[in-house]
Amino acid sequence: MSLNVPFGEWLPDQPALNNPGVTLAHNVIPGSGAFYKPFPSPELYAPTSLPSRPYAAISLLDNLRNAHVYAASQRKLFTQDPGTANWTDISRPAGYNTAEIEGWRFTEAYGLVVGTNYSDSPQYIDATNGTRFADLTTLVKARYVTTLRDFVLVGNTFDPFDGAVPYRVRWSAIGNPMDWNFSATTQADFQDILGGGPVQAVIGGEEGTVLLKSQIVKMVYVGSPAIFEFKTIYQNKGCAIPQSVISADGKIFFYGEDGFYMMENDKLNPIGKGKVDAWFKANSNQAGFDRMTVSIDPHNKLVIWLYASIDSYDLVPDQFLIFNYDTGTWSTGSSPVQFLFNSLSLPETLAALDRYGSLEAVPASLDSPVWSGGRAFLAAMNDAGTIYSFSGASMLATIETGEYPTAQLLAQQIQGVRGDRALVRGVSPKVHGRADVMVQVSGKVTPQQNTMYGTGSTINANGWCPLRSDARYHRYRLTLSGGWSMAMGVEIDAVPTGTR
Repeated sequence: MSLNVPFGEWLPDQPALNNPGVTLAHNVIPGSGAFYKPFPSPELYAPTSLPSRPYAAISLLDNLRNAHVYAASQRKLFTQDPGTANWTDISRPAGYNTAEIEGWRFTEAYGLVVGTNYSDSPQYIDATNGTRFADLTTLVKARYVTTLRDFVLVGNTFDPFDGAVPYRVRWSAIGNPMDWNFSATTQADFQDILGGGPVQAVIGGEEGTVLLKSQIVKMVYVGSPAIFEFKTIYQNKGCAIPQSVISADGKIFFYGEDGFYMMENDKLNPIGKGKVDAWFKANSNQAGFDRMTVSIDPHNKLVIWLYASIDSYDLVPDQFLIFNYDTGTWSTGSSPVQFLFNSLSLPETLAALDRYGSLEAVPASLDSPVWSGGRAFLAAMNDAGTIYSFSGASMLATIETGEYPTAQLLAQQIQGVRGDRALVRGVSPKVHGRADVMVQVSGKVTPQQNTMYGTGSTINANGWCPLRSDARYHRYRLTLSGGWSMAMGVEIDAVPTGTR
């Protein structure tokens, strides 16, 4: 008798017994429906380096529609040279003194790239004509920066008059990111937001959103004399990890004290509740949260957090947590890289590809978007600053189902079945593409027993993986490699075996 077990969403916070989804979805991408896709491995894009681990990166098109990529190390700022793809130092002559616990943030406004690290004055460069970064202003330092309408907005500030004011936001003159003198005429000003702890992130656009430790505030432009109206939309809800914040397609994603959230149209959705929040808390190393990075996969509608797992004794990020914001589903991945960012590809010629030695060594196919200028793609760096694109072979994937009382499932299809045990004789994986698939089964008599998977079985000429397991409860593990494209579920060949 055959039983169909489709792959549901990954639900590690639910019990394994009768789990409505899967208990493991590793090195896979949650698809647009009830299936998983392979997660491509990072492939070398530019064999360049930085003098320290990367702290931040931004990519943009300048006023002439040329693509630029900028990055920060601890003490210097760089741009990626379009001819060599190497990092080129374009720091101000004095360099920078970024504190180890701080980071860099970037924004783009009026053709300028603006960066801040709290330790030094905010920096800027003209993306079209600039050759080096320089001080944007000496009137304020800040941890966070964004572009809000016609203003550059910073949050969690330090200035020579008031010192450190972690609950303050401050903005430039309207239409002039270089002017930070308070003025009713230019509308440059500040606002202290009380009752929510320190500012953890500022998100720009037509309206601004300020994420504090325990408060979420909306900024709406109203003009002089008030300039902005500040409205608290959530009290006792906020952002616990500043490095977890990202926005895409009108949505803001972040990690709060009690889990992951998505905010859209000022409505909070606890996207990890009952799904991954408890799992993440148990499997992440909180001491390494300052090295978390988050990026958007624009092609698959994914948010990907890269963080240090509980097994990362040195706090180096080593795991992906992946969220499909179209379907609300999750998965995980192992990371050989340590930093994620969203990049725009620089234009390449065949002559420029000579740096790889031969066409066989070129890391992505010649029709890949990473070779045409201005194309958005998910990028990564290791701690040396070498750049990677996710265009390599599929990573070795693992999917594990929930645990099911097989005999009870058979009884729903076979009249007269009364036993509570079943013999599983084979599994047929429902996988598209030229996949190498191995299937294992775990059988238990009681739910309290440890899960022990048996010897793996591969697909025979009839599309089945021969297996034998006589037990009350069964679960299944698929290991996938090769050129597979979608994994939808498994078909089980089982018969009832008794009442004991």
